[in-house]
Amino acid sequence: MSDLEEEYQLEYFHEEGFVRRECPSCGDHFWTRDADRELCGEPPCADYEFIDDPGLDEPHSLAEMREAFLSFFEAHDHERIDPYPVAANRWRDDVLLTQASVYDFQPLVT
Repeated sequence: MSDLEEEYQLEYFHEEGFVRRECPSCGDHFWTRDADRELCGEPPCADYEFIDDPGLDEPHSLAEMREAFLSFFEAHDHERIDPYPVAANRWRDDVLLTQASVYDFQPLVT
């Protein structure tokens, strides 16, 4: 077990009945209380659902959902831009991904 992996071995998870698994589809690790769960549950490994309710009348692919999301904002007077690379730790090691994605656009709005 690596040092980083030891960071995730929190007493709380074990006390609450969680087990750490590796998704056979994507290789990511995840915590679960569901003894039968094999997949991480994230798209594209599994279809989206919310507490056993997919939330939509018909299934959509990740690409279809992305397009619907972008089109919604275009329809509400926002401009679509090309994907932009974000390196969270490019300048500082204490910058999180969400912050880094905002930093890229600060010169345009401040």
